[in-house]
Amino acid sequence: MRLSAVHHVAVVTANFAEMKRFYTEVLGLEVVGKFAGKDIIFLKTGPITIELVSRDTHQAGTSGGWDHFAFEVEDIDAVAAELKAKGVVFHIEPFNFPDPAAVRIGFFKDPDGNNLELVQPLGSRYPQGA
Repeated sequence: MRLSAVHHVAVVTANFAEMKRFYTEVLGLEVVGKFAGKDIIFLKTGPITIELVSRDTHQAGTSGGWDHFAFEVEDIDAVAAELKAKGVVFHIEPFNFPDPAAVRIGFFKDPDGNNLELVQPLGSRYPQGA
């Protein structure tokens, strides 16, 4: 068996309208699909698609099994400044990790409290650890 790619990552929310606004208006992701008559949309970001699913029984901060999305950017400081201007608060400000030749990262949350990461490769796309 060979899994060729990640088709999408699903995020559930009881706050569909606010989450849709955040991902489309604040982060600028494009809606590329939806199910008729349901609050389910697909948002495109590079090679990965995020499926946003409305679920009334979901409670923010109770997601299980995943930790964060990481969005690759060319200039993390410029993107962070743009997001801050839109009211986004970073709980981990951009910094170089794990060494200056690897990546620069920063973390913020969406309206449901899910962790989102910005990644700016400074050398290779991924840390090369010893």
